[in-house]
Amino acid sequence: MTSGNPRRRTALRRLAGSLGWWETLTTPGPPRLLAVNALAGACGSGLATVCLPLFAVRVAGVDAARLVTVLSLTAGCELLAAVPNGALAGRFGVRRFIVTAKTAQAVLWIAMAFAHGFWGLLALSAATGVARAGGGGLSQSVTAAVLPSGARSEVLGSVRALRNVGYLVSGALGSAMLTFDSPWVLRASLVVNGLSYVCGTVCMALVDARGARRSPGRTDFSVLRDAPYFGLILCASVFGTSLIVLDVGLSLWVLRHPQVPRALVGVVLVVNTLVVVVLQHRYSRKSAELDGARRSIRGSVVAFVAMAVLIGGTAEVSTPWAVVLVVAAAVALTFGELYESPAWWTISFELSPPDRRDEYLSAFDLSGATVGILGPLALAAVVALGTLGWLLYAALFVVAGAAALALITRRTRSPAGPVDTPDPKALADHA
Repeated sequence: MTSGNPRRRTALRRLAGSLGWWETLTTPGPPRLLAVNALAGACGSGLATVCLPLFAVRVAGVDAARLVTVLSLTAGCELLAAVPNGALAGRFGVRRFIVTAKTAQAVLWIAMAFAHGFWGLLALSAATGVARAGGGGLSQSVTAAVLPSGARSEVLGSVRALRNVGYLVSGALGSAMLTFDSPWVLRASLVVNGLSYVCGTVCMALVDARGARRSPGRTDFSVLRDAPYFGLILCASVFGTSLIVLDVGLSLWVLRHPQVPRALVGVVLVVNTLVVVVLQHRYSRKSAELDGARRSIRGSVVAFVAMAVLIGGTAEVSTPWAVVLVVAAAVALTFGELYESPAWWTISFELSPPDRRDEYLSAFDLSGATVGILGPLALAAVVALGTLGWLLYAALFVVAGAAALALITRRTRSPAGPVDTPDPKALADHA
């Protein structure tokens, strides 16, 4: 018995080590701080996502229609604030900006737990959207500033995997909290989200950026006139819709096609999340360089086309075949995500001007904000068109992928394209 325990512990350590992100989470240094920040943020935001609708209706006194208005306007504020936030980060320092923004979000979410009425909830929610805008790109900028280029992609892969761990934890915790019919439990869920931002604030404040050089940031918004880069943002928006295919597109599809079991949606969502947790770190290595990112974009196009064709094929089949096709589509979708997410990290970073990286990476977050606003509407249109809609969706991925590859080639060959990436310590001037 005693001799078996060390062997089991060794096996568990090897299993954890194979995940990649476990080593990032347990090894002291900037990668662990970035990982804890991501994990805490996902736990908090996931919990708020689960509990906010019920809180708004039952505690804040906001009906469902007005809640949709609140969420839509919040997404709009986030979209509008992405580029200005990047400019502010470039001027005042990206780490300082992130710490300030996270502190503001902590205060706003805790205040939201005690909000009542439409206008109060709208004001606080819109303010969180402004504070959140561009955060993903700016966090990537901090990662680049404190890590050597060889480690950057793997750490970002660990961050995405840990976000999925956080979403699994928050989903389970949120479901448990909703079983308690108490307004204070719903308020507590928002307070916990606020505290997750406190944790993130501490992590980002502790990130080691010694040797930083300060440089003034430009505050013009010519990033939006940089046609190749803006085109890549639009292409990334198309690819980003894949992230809501299962919970939005497939959910709407099963309502129209009763031969597809509704319970299957939850099953494939969990499988998708678990596979990303296990494999994202490994797949991120494939996109560490720009050439690898190109190959990953091609691979993701193939996977997403397969996903769309398979889901469209469930329209006129029996239940057993529908189950097989949906599971196969979910597998294809998951591998497409594993390829495309790290590819866009590398593309957005390598093709941004080093002296304006904060502004450009913040602007690249427009892709995520666009998906949040237009993605559900686009997938609703796909579902409404039936099998034809899914075939058109597949064609859209082909067009977006081809456009992205052409824009990357144009950017790298143009004199106005990127220059050699400077030493990471030189990038730390934004901290």
